[in-house]
Amino acid sequence: MRFKLFVLTLMAVMVIFACDSKERVKAPAQNPQAAAPHQTMGAAHTVLVKEAIHANSYTYLFVSEGDKEYWIATAKQPIEAGMTMYYDQGLEMPDFTSKEIDRTFESIFFVGKMRGASSAAQGGMGSKKTIEPVKEISIEKVAGSISIEELYSNKADYAGKVVTVQGQVTKFNAGIMGRNWVHLQDGTKSGDAFDVTITTQAVVSKDDVVIFSGKVALDKDFGAGYIYDLIIEEADLSAES
Repeated sequence: MRFKLFVLTLMAVMVIFACDSKERVKAPAQNPQAAAPHQTMGAAHTVLVKEAIHANSYTYLFVSEGDKEYWIATAKQPIEAGMTMYYDQGLEMPDFTSKEIDRTFESIFFVGKMRGASSAAQGGMGSKKTIEPVKEISIEKVAGSISIEELYSNKADYAGKVVTVQGQVTKFNAGIMGRNWVHLQDGTKSGDAFDVTITTQAVVSKDDVVIFSGKVALDKDFGAGYIYDLIIEEADLSAES
């Protein structure tokens, strides 16, 4: 009975995926034996993300699990290549066409909830952490700015306040959850913290030296296990950059 309920729930999720994003599932062949059956994957999967495609509402992931490689579709999340993700159940949709990204997948598994460790976070995001490696960077502060060392050393004092930071872009991800994600380093650190994550509507490029001003948030939870120890949100890019 529980299995039947799970399958029905996942089928309902598939309908929502198809309706909300105006995607379609191709009709099976006239010969019923030629149509691939829908399959349900079991519990406790650990996968390595090899490719991530972010559409308007959903994220498509090419993953490896042991000696297998396959595609997953899930609600849009800040998932990047190189991340280790976990999920419990998935429902296969053969010959699935996504109009959002104009691509047909021979087979793709729809997953309702994923958990994992993002390279965008400094801590508290799953049982594993992967962050951008420390760079050999030396950047002087501009008037009114603080260093990454000062930010992390006094994070409780800065919580909820607008701060200005200058640094070099070590990673940029656009259009995830309605915002762009920037990683900055300036050559300073506090303990193991040397990389700050910023959300913004501005567009920058890797290796740019930029100045951002935004509000500091602590223990920010975006759902699906994505909890940031410290993040600067809704940041504006300075014209002086």
